[in-house]
Amino acid sequence: MAEKKSVPRYKKDNYKPLSNEDPTSSEVFFDQVLDRFHIDLDDVSSQVVVHWKTLVEPAVADHSKCEKIKDGVLYLTCDHPSRASYIRLNSREIIKSIRSVFPEIELKKIITRVKNAT
Repeated sequence: MAEKKSVPRYKKDNYKPLSNEDPTSSEVFFDQVLDRFHIDLDDVSSQVVVHWKTLVEPAVADHSKCEKIKDGVLYLTCDHPSRASYIRLNSREIIKSIRSVFPEIELKKIITRVKNAT
């Protein structure tokens, strides 16, 4: 009978492959996910992305996703063109809302794009 060869469960991004017998702690798994998506929880702009739904009103949060903050620009993806227009019209209030929680972020403007819902 041939010996069963262990296949690594994870090969991407130069992480140490795990055998089927190795237990994976939730902390190790969570750290790998954060590293893979380049999320630094100590970075304030990452905190905005993580807490997006609590920072803005439901009319904005339910129909948009915070992608990133880069060079003072907040990049959002919306599910409909009318929501993108609503966000652009209310961008000052959205920026004030974010600054009230994270005053150290220098937001200057919001850029929206529409992603088709599938």
